[in-house]
Amino acid sequence: MLRDTLQHLVESAVASLIASGKLPEAGRVPVEITDTKNPDHGDYACNFALVATKKAGLPPRQIGEMLAAALMSASPEAFSSVEVAGPGFLNLRLNPELIASYVAKILELGTNLPKAQNARPEGMRRLNVEFVSVNPNGPITVGSGRGAAFGDALVQVFKAAGYDVDSEYYINDGVNSKQMRLFAESVMSYALDLPFPENGYKGEYVKAVAIDIKEAFSGQDHAKQPVEWWQARSQELMIERQRQDLAQFGVAFKTWFSEQSMHDSGLVSESLEKLKANGSADADCYRAEVVREGKEERLEQKPEECGPLWLRATKFGDDKDRVLLRSNGRPAYIAGDVAYMESKLGQRGYDKAYIILGPDHHGYIPRMNAVCWSLGYPKERFEIVIFQIVRFLKDGKPAPMRKRDGNIFELRDLIDEIGLNAAPSAAKEEQQRIGRDVARFFYLMRSHDTHMDFDIDLATKQSDENPVFYAQYAHARICSVIAKAAEAGFAASALGAKELLSHPREMALIKKILDLPMEVGRSAKDYGVHRLTTYAVELARTYHHFYDVCRVIQPDEPNLTRARLALCQAAAVGLRATFDLLGISAPERMDREIPAES
Repeated sequence: MLRDTLQHLVESAVASLIASGKLPEAGRVPVEITDTKNPDHGDYACNFALVATKKAGLPPRQIGEMLAAALMSASPEAFSSVEVAGPGFLNLRLNPELIASYVAKILELGTNLPKAQNARPEGMRRLNVEFVSVNPNGPITVGSGRGAAFGDALVQVFKAAGYDVDSEYYINDGVNSKQMRLFAESVMSYALDLPFPENGYKGEYVKAVAIDIKEAFSGQDHAKQPVEWWQARSQELMIERQRQDLAQFGVAFKTWFSEQSMHDSGLVSESLEKLKANGSADADCYRAEVVREGKEERLEQKPEECGPLWLRATKFGDDKDRVLLRSNGRPAYIAGDVAYMESKLGQRGYDKAYIILGPDHHGYIPRMNAVCWSLGYPKERFEIVIFQIVRFLKDGKPAPMRKRDGNIFELRDLIDEIGLNAAPSAAKEEQQRIGRDVARFFYLMRSHDTHMDFDIDLATKQSDENPVFYAQYAHARICSVIAKAAEAGFAASALGAKELLSHPREMALIKKILDLPMEVGRSAKDYGVHRLTTYAVELARTYHHFYDVCRVIQPDEPNLTRARLALCQAAAVGLRATFDLLGISAPERMDREIPAES
C-alpha cells in the first residue's frame, strides 16, 4: 500500500545514487518507512541515512541530503517536500493527490484490505494452531476466555498474512486418563447417590451431566453400568457443552482432535517405535542375575525383563527424562503428546504447529520441544505461545470470578453479565452479541505475554469510555451518514477523490486506514494481536476527528460530497476488516449514541 510505495521510491533513489557513484555499494541497507514523531514534520519519516552511514563511510547528513534531492528529482508527483532533519532523518511530505488516490484502492480491496501488503510467505506456509483444549470434565471458564480470544484472533491474523491455517482443539479423552475417570465417578455419585470420590468434581454442571445422562438413557439400569460407560457419556456431554460455550464466544475450530483416536489407530505405538529406532527412547533392561552356590557366585542369563520405556529428553534440553510406557505397558500421558506431534508434523504435514497455553504451562515448553526434536523435526516447526493471567476488577478491586454458591464462573456467565448490564432492555440475542463483543475486545486489549486487568464496570458502560462501543459507534455513524446521503440523493464515488480530498484530517484518515495491512504483518510476526484493538480505537478516533471538521453532505458541493462519502465507506471497510480479525460485530446502528471526541 502507501508505505510500500514509499519504500520502493526510496529504494529506487538509493539504487540510482549507487549507480551514479555518489553512494558506495556498501550503503545498500534495508529501507524502513515510519511515522514522524510530530505530524507537523511531515507524513512519514525514513532513517536510511543513519543506518547506512557506517557501511557507506559517509556522514549521515550528507547521505540524507543526496537522497532527498534524488527523491524530489525522480518523484515530484509523490512528494511536496523531502526535508533532512537532525543528524540525517528524512521527513517525507506527500502530495495530497497521492494519498487521496488510495481511497479507490481501499474500496476495491474491500474485505481483502488486511492482506494488501502481506504476500504469501515462503517456507512455513501451512500452520496448525491449537488452543483452549481444556479437559472435557468442565465448561469453558473465564480463565480460558483469554486464550480463546487470543488464539482465534491469531488464526485470523495468520490467514490475513497469507498463511494456510487450521485451528484445532485437542480433546483429552484417553481412556486411561485418571482425571476423566474421576470425573465419571463424580457424575455417578450424583446420579446414583453414591459416596462422593475423594477430590471429586463438584458443582452444578456435574449434577446437570448426571441428570442429562439419566434422562437420555432412562430405559437402562444405570446402577449396573461400569464406570467406563459413565465416562464415555460424561465426556460426550461436556465436549458438546464446550462446543456451545465457544460458539457463543464466536470461536469455531476446524478440527476437534481426539487423543483416544491415536491409541485406536496405532499411531501411539508407531510413534514410540520411531523413537526407539532413532535412539531417542529406550528401556532399562536386565539380562542376567547373580546366582550363589555355596561360596561361589556366577552370572546367569535370564529372559530379558525391562522396566519403563524412557524418552531420553535430557538429550534435547529437558530437565529430566520422561516415562513413555510404564512397566505394566500402560502409556504415560506424554506418549499421546509424542503421537500428536507426529500426527501434526508427520502424518498431516503442517509446516509449523503452535500450541497456545496458559501461564501455568511454562514447564511444558522444554518437554514438548524435546518431543519435537526427538522425532527428528527441527525446532522451527513447533512453538508454544504462553498467555498470561487475567485479573477481573469490580469497583476498582480484584473480583474473584466465582458464583455466590461457590460454583465456577463460566465464560458464558461473563457474556451474559456484560450483555445484561450493558443493555438491560435488549433482547437476549442482542445481549449475547454485546457481551461477546465486549469480552473478546477486552481480552485482546493487552499483549498476550503481559498480565491484564479486565474491568467489569468499564465493560458494561455504554459511553465513550468503553473502547468497544467507541470503535463500533464510528462504524454505526458511517452507516447513518451514508443512509442520510442516500435520502438526499447522493452516492459515494471515488472518481474525484484524488483531486477533491486534501484537508489534513482527510489525509490523516486515509493514512490510518492504509495502516491496517502493516499492523496485520507486525502482529503475525510477534503474535501481538492486541495492536488491532488499539488500531480499531485509533481509526475510530481519526474518523470522528474527520467528521467533526469535514462536513460530508453538502448539497451545494455534490462532487465533494460523493468523494467524502467514498472516504466514509473506506473508513467503514477498515473498521469492518479490523472487527472481523478481532471476531466482533460491526453494528449499523446503536440505540444509545456515544458522543465523538471533538
